[in-house]
Amino acid sequence: MSANLSRRTFTLGTAGLGLVGALGLVGCSSQQGGGGGAEQGSGRLPAYIPYEGLTPDLPTTEDGLPAGFFAYPADPVQAFTEPPGDGDPVSAIVQTSEPIPPAVDNNPYWQELNARLGSDLQVAMTPAGDYASKFATIVAGDELPDVFQVARGANQVPQLLAAKALDLSPYLAGDAIADYPMLANIPTESWQHGMFDGKILAVPVPRGVLQSTIQYARADLLRELGITAAPTNFQEYFDLCKEVTAPTANTWALTSVPTNYIMQMLSVPNGWREEGGSLIHYSEVEEMPEALEAARTMYEAGVVVPDSFAVNGSQYKQWFMAGAALFTGDSYSAWPAYYAQSGGIEGFELAGLDMPGYDGGEGSIWVRSPTHSIVAVNQQSEARAEVILGIMNWLAAPFGTEEYRFRKYGVQDHNFTLDGSDPVRIEETTGETFLGIQYLADAPTALYLPGNAGVVQAQYEQMGRVIPGGSPDPTEALYSETKTRKYSGLTDVLNAVRDDIIQGRREVSDWAAEVETFKTNGGDTIRAELEEALAAQA
Repeated sequence: MSANLSRRTFTLGTAGLGLVGALGLVGCSSQQGGGGGAEQGSGRLPAYIPYEGLTPDLPTTEDGLPAGFFAYPADPVQAFTEPPGDGDPVSAIVQTSEPIPPAVDNNPYWQELNARLGSDLQVAMTPAGDYASKFATIVAGDELPDVFQVARGANQVPQLLAAKALDLSPYLAGDAIADYPMLANIPTESWQHGMFDGKILAVPVPRGVLQSTIQYARADLLRELGITAAPTNFQEYFDLCKEVTAPTANTWALTSVPTNYIMQMLSVPNGWREEGGSLIHYSEVEEMPEALEAARTMYEAGVVVPDSFAVNGSQYKQWFMAGAALFTGDSYSAWPAYYAQSGGIEGFELAGLDMPGYDGGEGSIWVRSPTHSIVAVNQQSEARAEVILGIMNWLAAPFGTEEYRFRKYGVQDHNFTLDGSDPVRIEETTGETFLGIQYLADAPTALYLPGNAGVVQAQYEQMGRVIPGGSPDPTEALYSETKTRKYSGLTDVLNAVRDDIIQGRREVSDWAAEVETFKTNGGDTIRAELEEALAAQA
């Protein structure tokens, strides 16, 4: 097939794309306002002042592409000349997706961090899956520390922050943020998540477009089959999937039905579409039945691993790494994890598919939230606001600085060694660095893979082809209390119907009735609250 189709070439690489810093594992209900729909993102935002202390090999773009680096600078810039702390402890709570590290008394990294900050950072870490309930308990007991990461899905976030969070506007609004240059390096779109009723009530933890999902391909296995070209429309994609599927050899094209990828080929909205102040939910658009029919057809054709609906994402990764499937959907941030698991696979290579239109041309990737979560300062800590913001500023020092290298990798020759100028973690002690401080403040993410400039370049170029035509969610920085309470359950019902349709247990024609149920059971209320917030923002 590859010799007969005129298609784009796969973006091939010889190693993975390293995304420096922990990337978002959960989103955050960081919106703001009053009871239902609420004004958010208005008020005087902090000025955006990009950090100019170093020059990346690949620049950040207005479309949101992160900076790329081919190596860590040999002489990292020292961004700070003195500790930001005042000698007194600073308490904090955060989530973590890593093992809990040794306590400070047995943790040289934590001790060195406290020395560099000039204040002991007393951070309480909770596994991400338990953080929402832990956060709710702390709020109910009025035991919030100096700094707190707002939990995903927390109810009445506007009211919570209005009652408990310090208004940071006097310190950060407009050009005032120049006193905190590393926080000023956070893009404006992330700061909109920290605005509540015209006030800056939280500092965002930026993540950017790396949370957007693409279709990955096992380029090494495709090349063995003589396939080096990428599809330019749905039919070519479907044909390619059929060509590489060989059930007798326990090989299929896909780890799961690529419904979201098909929806993006059809430019189905990223959650919602805004037209003249009115919002249209993705489930309502005329392209949805076509997407469902295409997904059902692919499943019926047998190009998906048969057990795909019975397992979760971790199993998809195992199938993909084992070569049982040649395509899988995942975020840009997953790229390094695949390579971390590929040590025993000779010649392992990934490729990222672009986003072709369903009938040709271009589709539209869903550009995910620019913000992982938001972090607030306790009102009761107002007397130390400048010290606390100074510490958060230190924690947001960008890639290429000495502070960033220490923060992410630890103490040289104890937590990491150098290979040339690139830090290499020491497995026995790297667990000391798992303090979750990337959820208190962080720099914009960068593309970085030690020793493989070609792959960083290729990934950057692939993102450059796809991201500019992407679709952000127009409600991303808006708050709806009904959405916080009900949207997850409502979409779970829609997703169950979607899966039934794909597996042939229901008809595509059943979708319209389920959409009406979604609207009646809360969807229309969510829409009204978001439209109210959208109007207030405008």
